[in-house]
Amino acid sequence: MRRLCIYVTYDPENMIDDYIGYTLQEMRKTVDSLIVVCNYKCIVSGRENIQPYANKIFCRENAGFDAGAYQDVFFRYLGWDGVCGYDEILLVNDSFYGPLYSFEKLFRRMEEVNADYWGMTRCPEGELADGSTYKPHIQSYFLALRKNVLINKEFQEYWENMEYPISFMQTVITFEIGVNKLLQQLGFVGSAVMDLCPVQWNLKKNENPYLLYPLELIRDADIPVLKRKSLSMSNKGFESAIKALRFIKDECSYDVSLIENHLRRIGEGKNVMGIEAFYASHSRIFIYGAGFYGKNVAEYFAYKGWTFEKFLVTDMAGQPENDISDCIAFDGADIAEDDGIIIAVGNKKGFREIVRLVKKRCRKEQIFNPEDIIW
Repeated sequence: MRRLCIYVTYDPENMIDDYIGYTLQEMRKTVDSLIVVCNYKCIVSGRENIQPYANKIFCRENAGFDAGAYQDVFFRYLGWDGVCGYDEILLVNDSFYGPLYSFEKLFRRMEEVNADYWGMTRCPEGELADGSTYKPHIQSYFLALRKNVLINKEFQEYWENMEYPISFMQTVITFEIGVNKLLQQLGFVGSAVMDLCPVQWNLKKNENPYLLYPLELIRDADIPVLKRKSLSMSNKGFESAIKALRFIKDECSYDVSLIENHLRRIGEGKNVMGIEAFYASHSRIFIYGAGFYGKNVAEYFAYKGWTFEKFLVTDMAGQPENDISDCIAFDGADIAEDDGIIIAVGNKKGFREIVRLVKKRCRKEQIFNPEDIIW
């Protein structure tokens, strides 16, 4: 196949991280052309991670998010004649790390699948905040469109008539859900790499496969990417994501430091003290919250080889018996001035109440909220 990849990246600091350089280096081995769209006016640093691999680099405002970037490439940079000159166009963004396995292996595999468009993962049916519903669809962070889709007049008209989305959710509705809906209505067949795996995912409405099953997608479905969002400590599938990192270290040739360095940068950029600095600057660490969020923080500590003193809770009476040995009531805890407390509570109201409680006994410098960082 004659293949084009349109890769979109956005960074609030206008930086191109090394993990992107590796993705593009490996992508360039398997595509005929590579266009990189930076959704900001200029590249402050990291151009060396794009320049050797891209045929074209475009910088633009972040108007319309990913969808706006793809639309601009279709109309302003290529035109439909240029678009239709390819057998397959890949719409890819920077929201994942990889490839953990060869892209070439992935493309060879998918060339044997009878599909008009394909992606990595399929989202189950769900319901939006406004009550509207959507059907199962291919997720758009890695979406391949084949020639019979590209030359379709109704597909082209959809993009010509699309207005720039003005929010992330509108992008999902207009681009990810909207394009999938159109392709299904036109009778095109879509496939996801995860569909080819014998694993029964058993996803419920609104559940996101790459958030809940990152390890299984990589290990069992041979999906060569790890989504950045899966490494959020507020993710219910965070334990699987940490296991995925261990798997990548042990079983893949991918350099995990590319992930860690990127997350360290964006994490410390969102908080006065990054979590590593916070850990290093306190004698003991307590984790306030023994629910799934607190357990996710503990998982991360185990991954890093760190230790923490105890889980802090407001009321011991509400704790399961098997967790009591790991917990201590905050009122009865001996918190020294050089100790640190990580507040790991996802509920905003509960978080604010705990902050007010902790502030009565501790200085602001002793409190850390991992909600502010990816990990």
